[in-house]
Amino acid sequence: MMKKRGVSPVIATVLLIALVTAAAAIVFLVVLPMVQNPGAQALITTPNGAIDNGNGTMTFNFQIKATGGDITVTDVTVSPTVTVSFTAITISAESTQTVQVWGAFTDNTEYTFTFTFTSGDSSFTETVSVTA
Repeated sequence: MMKKRGVSPVIATVLLIALVTAAAAIVFLVVLPMVQNPGAQALITTPNGAIDNGNGTMTFNFQIKATGGDITVTDVTVSPTVTVSFTAITISAESTQTVQVWGAFTDNTEYTFTFTFTSGDSSFTETVSVTA
């Protein structure tokens, strides 16, 4: 008659520890980021067109609200490429500021603005499209 044998206690313990470690890793990597605070973010309200400055340039006034922490506008780039000027500004958490961006924009052209923000040690970008 054959002797029935199970898994040894040492192997069973190792398998149990591996299973618990894998479950903890899944919780840490998947579930925790879903419930944690996402950090500082920027909510950008796009303007209804540009203001003609009368000197060959136009100005866009963007309303930017900081949520989850203070943010600083550090760079603005535009596509199609236009050299722009703006004033770097820090926006306190849960408040809204107007950021003016001006340059030699062409009327009736759609532009994509990419704003670069910093908050603490991190940086992030937000992109919006507007027609001049």
